[in-house]
Amino acid sequence: MSAHLKIEWWSAGVLALTIDRPERRNVVDHELLADLAGALAGEGAGARAVVLRGAGGEAFSAGFDLDLLEGSEKDLEADHAIGRAVDAITGCPAPVIAMIQGHCHGAGVELALTCDVRIASSDLKLSLQAVSLGVVYRYELVSRLVLLAGLGRASDLLLTRPTLDAGRALAWGLVSEVVAAGEVESRTRELAETIALLPRSAVEGTKASLVLAARRAVAEAPMEQIVEWRRKAIASGERRAALDAVKKRLGR
Repeated sequence: MSAHLKIEWWSAGVLALTIDRPERRNVVDHELLADLAGALAGEGAGARAVVLRGAGGEAFSAGFDLDLLEGSEKDLEADHAIGRAVDAITGCPAPVIAMIQGHCHGAGVELALTCDVRIASSDLKLSLQAVSLGVVYRYELVSRLVLLAGLGRASDLLLTRPTLDAGRALAWGLVSEVVAAGEVESRTRELAETIALLPRSAVEGTKASLVLAARRAVAEAPMEQIVEWRRKAIASGERRAALDAVKKRLGR
């Protein structure tokens, strides 16, 4: 079990999963993502609502740990780990609520957007910077962005790479609700407990129906071609140079 995933029950029906690496703005890695997937499949199966959050109040998650990326095709293994965690969120029968405070970037955005409900604090800073690292995002994230925000805004977020504040993220449909930073946990607890009291079969059936509707667009995509686009980008010399430049800027 990862030392960076905290599992606790807020009540008999509400499970809280906390990415517990605040000194690194809750970056994720292979082990943490695997443990997250395991907790959702295990403890999550018995929950009536699940909360996913980051520790410390400064960040939900700043994304995948750049120290583990080397600028080669091997980095696609990170995507496999992210994909398994994403699949576990959608596969969890209980609704998953993202409690998003502060920084939310890269893989953190994909985890948050996969959740069924997203409660953001007013200090949210959300961005997707992969293109500047020479990476083509997973098609599942791209399609999710288009479903939530529309093609134009998805293009803007991915290509011009703005950092969205809470108000803009709400207007774009990327978060469900915005509350004051000091109130986000109490609001999330209130919402989770409300969902936990609803008829379980109706909640689980509704979530399953929504997941099925969202998957239809992905199922029709030419996945072999998409994989090739991603492989070509991630193994390019430009990608390695971009990754090295970012690591140097961060002092890695």
